[in-house]
Amino acid sequence: MESYEFEELLVGSMIVKGDHIDCRDIAGKLPAEAFENFHLRRMYTVIVALLSKAEPTDMFTVQSSVPDETKDFVLEVATRCRSAANIKAWAKRVRQCWMLRQGEAELLKAAELLRGASTHDLGERLAEVSGMLSKLQFETNDRLPRRIGDMLDDYMEVLEKRMKGAESGMYLKTGIDAMDGEYGGFDRTDLIIVAGRPGMGKTELAINIGNSIGRQKGKGLMVSMEMSDMQVVERHVADRAGLSVGTLRNPLNMLDEQYTRLTVATGTLLDENNYVIDGSFTVDEIIAHAERMNMDGGLSFLTIDYLGLMKKSKAERNDIAIGDITSKLKQFCLRNKVPVILLSQLNRGVESRLDKRPGLGDLKDSSSIEQDADVIIFPYRDEVYDERSDMKGIAEIIVGKYRSGKPKTFYMGWKNGHFVNIDQADAAKRYAENTKKPTDNKSWRGGE
Repeated sequence: MESYEFEELLVGSMIVKGDHIDCRDIAGKLPAEAFENFHLRRMYTVIVALLSKAEPTDMFTVQSSVPDETKDFVLEVATRCRSAANIKAWAKRVRQCWMLRQGEAELLKAAELLRGASTHDLGERLAEVSGMLSKLQFETNDRLPRRIGDMLDDYMEVLEKRMKGAESGMYLKTGIDAMDGEYGGFDRTDLIIVAGRPGMGKTELAINIGNSIGRQKGKGLMVSMEMSDMQVVERHVADRAGLSVGTLRNPLNMLDEQYTRLTVATGTLLDENNYVIDGSFTVDEIIAHAERMNMDGGLSFLTIDYLGLMKKSKAERNDIAIGDITSKLKQFCLRNKVPVILLSQLNRGVESRLDKRPGLGDLKDSSSIEQDADVIIFPYRDEVYDERSDMKGIAEIIVGKYRSGKPKTFYMGWKNGHFVNIDQADAAKRYAENTKKPTDNKSWRGGE
């Protein structure tokens, strides 16, 4: 059937059904521009208006409200309608035909963009085309609202799996045992910000989390704008082997036990599907890479290192450009069910405080980041600032925001430049003892 036939069947069914719940449901979801035939579009517009006013809806009220050139057409459509039983199916077909027309128009527009591309702007044009296609895919999503009561059986299955110790598939474990125990892991639509001053271990924490997620579910992508792809590989190998990067850069001094750990780590990474790309990218280019990978077998997570190095759109203020980036990344998460780990720097103001533990206000251009992020994590190592700190070898994982739970601080060990899980009670005790110790300002960076 052609679009015209579906449109006629739908309008005829709505005239026959009149003020029915199915008609009101369709009127609330299907826009008038979905109709290609202008006579049927006029009739549909009138039907929607009558329904919204709770006025009688039949062939006579519709005929009296349409323009003169459409009046005779109303009677033909109404009398040709044999049954309104498939009204929702006709509405779905009308929408699909509309989407196909839109898709054709977008593809023609995309073809024009590619025809006008040159070697110096090819990447930007491809990213723009990819963005157009991904939006088209999103708009054709045929999902409808579901009644919560009808979803309870599915949710009870999830709870049953959790009670048996099995993974529910809804959440992704971070590899930070204490945080996973508290929150249950990240949701697949989370935008996760990892923010800190230089030397705190932002990238290492992101690799740690990414490796944990990757071990659970398939393929991960890291977009690196600070390190080369080979440096990222070295970080992954070091993390898996529990070796310092310095050890890998001076392999002649490695012990046999270290070689064994290196061999096991590289074997593990060979069996996993972690990808990396380095360079300078816009948010649209990053999303284009990620969505291509997601369509080709699914993507577990996307890591971006880091926000400050991303190419920004032209805007009056930097916070507006940052807001555009975080908003697009959050929409990517929702659209693809892929969590994003976005690294970010903190303001220099942290350095001038006595207590240098970061908070939400220390994020650069923080308003949009706070609004769009589901999780904000600050890795903090006291020994970076205080050489005499009792917290040497311990990192604080400060959760400044968690949309599904309360903010809280967790502890991890810091060994050979990597985060490792440790006993929380012991670390908390050492933290309490360290905060009671008098501080010599001269031992703090930036002190007088």
